[in-house]
Amino acid sequence: MMLAVLVVAVGGAAVVYRALPSTEAVASSALPIPPQQIQSVSISRSRGTDAVDGASGLPMAALRGQLSTRVGQMLDARRLERDRAALERELADRGYLAARVAPAHVDFAAQGGAYVVFDVERGPMFHLRKIDVTGPGAREVGVVTLSPGDEFVVDRIAHAKQALVDTLGRRGAKVSVEASQHLDVAAAAVDLTLVTK
Repeated sequence: MMLAVLVVAVGGAAVVYRALPSTEAVASSALPIPPQQIQSVSISRSRGTDAVDGASGLPMAALRGQLSTRVGQMLDARRLERDRAALERELADRGYLAARVAPAHVDFAAQGGAYVVFDVERGPMFHLRKIDVTGPGAREVGVVTLSPGDEFVVDRIAHAKQALVDTLGRRGAKVSVEASQHLDVAAAAVDLTLVTK
């Protein structure tokens, strides 16, 4: 069994490539990695929570899109905290109003580098229990396309508010619409009131 080693200088750093018997190539940096340099960023579901949709039960693509922390950057506690808050906002916007994201957990490898993990406790999806329209637009409740039992998703609430504004605007009324909500955390339910002014 023959093992060939080739050392190549790439951008000022030496990289070692070893030809393995299985014809796989493995690259490893010959220079130490700074301990504060991020080597991976991951999002995981907290232990003890049930997954119901997909392997993790999390909207992974949307959550990854909220992260500003990237591989190759140096650790930045403020950026990690902003990312944690952004993950919670994204989950709340998708109806997981009780979701909690723990502060980033960072592991340091013996060979150098930092490995960042955000643990997410998604919690239940909240649903609309009751929808009311008050103020001058109360008669236009029919243009609101929300129903009891619908998932509480911020984009759908915004669409319902805009539908009221547009309908009343076509009749010459200039109104604004504010949404107020009452959460019943135990029931994972939301009572929504759209207030027209």
